Amino acid sequence: MILQIPFMEFLNHFMLYLSTIGFGLALANFFIGLSHIRNLKELTLLEVKAHKRFGWTAALIFYLLTILCIYFGVIPRLNPSDFEVFFINTVFWHTFLGGIIAFVLFTIKFIIARFKKDFIYEYGKIIGPIGFAGWALSYFTSNIDFYFYVNPINKIPYPFIMPNYLVSIIISIFIGLCLLILVKAFKYKTYGEPTKRTSLHGVAMILHGITFGYEGSAKELVGTPVLYKYVFPKTYEFLERYSKQIGLDLNELKKYNLNEALEIAMEKFSEIGMAENLKLEWISENEFTVESVNCSTAIVRSYMRPEELSNSICPWGILTATIVNALTGKDIEISPSEFKKIGAKSKLKIIEDKKLS
Repeated sequence: MILQIPFMEFLNHFMLYLSTIGFGLALANFFIGLSHIRNLKELTLLEVKAHKRFGWTAALIFYLLTILCIYFGVIPRLNPSDFEVFFINTVFWHTFLGGIIAFVLFTIKFIIARFKKDFIYEYGKIIGPIGFAGWALSYFTSNIDFYFYVNPINKIPYPFIMPNYLVSIIISIFIGLCLLILVKAFKYKTYGEPTKRTSLHGVAMILHGITFGYEGSAKELVGTPVLYKYVFPKTYEFLERYSKQIGLDLNELKKYNLNEALEIAMEKFSEIGMAENLKLEWISENEFTVESVNCSTAIVRSYMRPEELSNSICPWGILTATIVNALTGKDIEISPSEFKKIGAKSKLKIIEDKKLS
C-alpha cells in the first residue's frame, strides 16, 4: 500500500490532532482522580460523571488511533522489503513501547473499568495510573516518531499551530487543566464550599443509615408482609407531594405501560443527582431488577459491617416497589439486595395471585 503525499500529509496531521486532544482528555481524567487520590470515595457524582465521560472519549480516540496505525503503518510494512523500517529507533520504540506495551496497559484498565466497576472503584489509585501510562507512552512515542523521523524523511509539513512536539504537549496539558478547572467550578457551583459539602454529606449518611436501621428493626418487630403493606402507601403519599418539585408527575406515569413508566421515573431520579444511572432489567413478565450505579449515598455502606447489610433492601428497591404497587395495585415481593461499592441491585417480583398480608 503506497500512500500519496497529500493523503499521507492529511492522515499524519489528523492523527496528531487526535492524539493531542485525546491525551488532553486522558490528562483531565487523570487529574480528577489525582485530586482525590487519598480517598476516591470523596469524588462527587458530578466529578464521577465527568471522569467517566473524559475517560470513555479518550478510550475511543486511543483505539481509533490504534486501528489507523495498524492499517496504514504496520500492515503495509509486513513484507521483506519494508520490514527493516521497524528497526529504526523512533519507529521501533513507538511500535514496541508506544504500541504493544501501551495497548496492553491501557486495555487492562479499560476492561476493568468496563466490567469490574467495584474493583476499579476500590483500586482506582493503582489501576488508573496504569491506563494513563499506556496513553502517555503511545502519545509521546508517536509525537517523537513524527517530528524526528516521519517529518524529516517524508518532508511532510508540520501540523497547523504545532510546529514541534513541545507545543503539542503544551496544548494537551492546557486542555487537561481547562477541563479540570471547569469540572471543579461546576462542582463548587453545585455543592458549594467544602464545609457545606461535608455537612450535606453527613446528613445523607445519617438518613441512609437510619433507613437501614429502621428497615431491619421493622422487619424484626412486625415482619416483612406488614412492613410492605404499610410502608408502600406512606412512601407513595410522600412521593406524590415531592415528585412535582423534580418535574415528575406520578399521574402521568399511569398513561404508560409499566416498563416505560419506570424508565421515566428512573431517568428523572438520575437527572437530579440521586444516582448516576438506574438500570432496569426484566427477567420475566412479572420479575425484574433495579440497579443503582454510583448512588449518591453509596459511601454510607462502606462504613457498615457486612452483617448490617445482610437481608437488607436498598432504598431504591423500596422506592421502585412503591411506584409499581401504586401503578398496578398489586403486591410486590422484594428479595434482599446485592450491595456493591458504588450501588446496589434489588430483585422485585409482582405477585399475581396472592396478597402479602
